[in-house]
Amino acid sequence: MTASEVEGRPEGAARGGGRFVHLAVIGSLMVAEGIGIFYVANALHESPYAAVAGEGVAVGGAAGAEIPDELAEVELAECRPGNSTSGKFVSFQIRVSGLVAAADADLARQLVKARQARINDRVNYVIRSAELPHLSEPGLDTIKRRLKHELSAALETEGLIKEILIPEFLR
Repeated sequence: MTASEVEGRPEGAARGGGRFVHLAVIGSLMVAEGIGIFYVANALHESPYAAVAGEGVAVGGAAGAEIPDELAEVELAECRPGNSTSGKFVSFQIRVSGLVAAADADLARQLVKARQARINDRVNYVIRSAELPHLSEPGLDTIKRRLKHELSAALETEGLIKEILIPEFLR
C-alpha cells in the first residue's frame, strides 16, 4: 500500500498547496492587469493645459482657444446684494475679481477705479435678478457668465476680462 492510499487520496493528488498556488497566480495576474490599465490610461490622458509652442496654453484641446502666457487678477467689486426671486429674501456677500492679460492690468485697474459705482450696480443687478438654482451651482457658471457680460458693458471694453473669479460668495 502506498502513502496516498493510506491517507485516502488518489495517487496523483497534490499535498494541499494547490489552492494557494492558484490564488497566488490569479492575484498576481490581477495586480499586473491593474498596473497595466493605470499606465495605459495615463499614456492616453491628454492634459487640458497642454503647452502650445510659443503661443500660451490651449484649453481643452479646442483650436484657437488660448490663454495668454501671463494673466493678472484685478479686484472688481465687493457687494452685499439681496435676492427675493424665490419669494424669500436671501442676503449675499460677494467678492468679484477678473483675470486680465498682464499687459492690460494697469488699464483694468484704472477703469475699475473710475467706474466703481457702475460695476457695483451691475454685480448687484446680476445677483438680485438671478434664479435660486443659478445661485446654488457649485461653480456659479451662470452667474460668472452674466457678470462677465455685464462688467464688459460697464467697463466699455469687450475682451478685457478673460474670466470672472468669485473668491467669496456667502449667504
